[in-house]
Amino acid sequence: MKLGDILYIVAMIVFAWITFAIVRGNFQRKFDEEGRRKDLVDPNEKIENRSEKLSGKEENEGK
Repeated sequence: MKLGDILYIVAMIVFAWITFAIVRGNFQRKFDEEGRRKDLVDPNEKIENRSEKLSGKEENEGK
Protein backbone atom coordinates (compact mmCIF):
# COMPACT_ATOMS: atom_id res chain seq x y z
CA MET A 1 0.00 0.00 0.00
CA LYS A 2 1.07 3.51 -0.64
CA LEU A 3 1.68 6.00 2.14
CA GLY A 4 -1.32 8.06 0.99
CA ASP A 5 -3.63 5.07 1.35
CA ILE A 6 -2.40 4.41 4.89
CA LEU A 7 -2.86 8.06 5.86
CA TYR A 8 -6.37 8.02 4.38
CA ILE A 9 -7.33 4.96 6.44
CA VAL A 10 -5.88 6.49 9.60
CA ALA A 11 -7.73 9.75 8.92
CA MET A 12 -11.04 7.88 8.49
CA ILE A 13 -10.52 5.98 11.76
CA VAL A 14 -9.73 9.21 13.63
CA PHE A 15 -12.74 10.94 12.03
CA ALA A 16 -15.06 8.09 13.07
CA TRP A 17 -13.69 8.08 16.61
CA ILE A 18 -14.08 11.86 17.01
CA THR A 19 -17.61 11.73 15.60
CA PHE A 20 -18.54 8.94 18.02
CA ALA A 21 -17.11 10.89 20.96
CA ILE A 22 -19.06 14.03 20.04
CA VAL A 23 -22.36 12.17 19.63
CA ARG A 24 -21.86 10.24 22.87
CA GLY A 25 -21.07 13.46 24.74
CA ASN A 26 -24.20 15.13 23.40
CA PHE A 27 -26.39 12.27 24.58
CA GLN A 28 -24.72 12.17 27.99
CA ARG A 29 -25.45 15.87 28.49
CA LYS A 30 -29.13 15.41 27.55
CA PHE A 31 -29.87 12.59 30.02
CA ASP A 32 -29.41 12.38 33.79
CA GLU A 33 -28.01 9.37 35.67
CA GLU A 34 -31.47 7.77 35.80
CA GLY A 35 -31.98 7.94 32.05
CA ARG A 36 -34.50 10.80 32.05
CA ARG A 37 -34.15 13.72 29.65
CA LYS A 38 -32.96 16.81 31.50
CA ASP A 39 -34.92 19.22 29.30
CA LEU A 40 -38.24 17.43 29.96
CA VAL A 41 -38.02 17.31 33.77
CA ASP A 42 -40.01 19.91 35.68
CA PRO A 43 -37.41 21.97 37.58
CA ASN A 44 -39.94 22.85 40.31
CA GLU A 45 -40.78 19.23 41.07
CA LYS A 46 -38.72 18.02 44.01
CA ILE A 47 -40.56 14.74 44.70
CA GLU A 48 -39.19 11.79 42.74
CA ASN A 49 -42.21 9.51 42.98
CA ARG A 50 -45.56 10.74 41.61
CA SER A 51 -47.56 8.68 44.14
CA GLU A 52 -45.95 10.66 46.98
CA LYS A 53 -47.17 13.89 45.41
CA LEU A 54 -50.80 12.83 45.04
CA SER A 55 -53.21 13.48 47.85
CA GLY A 56 -55.38 10.65 49.18
CA LYS A 57 -58.37 11.81 47.13
CA GLU A 58 -56.40 11.87 43.88
CA GLU A 59 -54.98 8.39 44.56
CA ASN A 60 -58.46 6.93 45.10
CA GLU A 61 -59.78 8.53 41.91
CA GLY A 62 -56.95 6.97 39.93
CA LYS A 63 -57.67 3.43 41.13
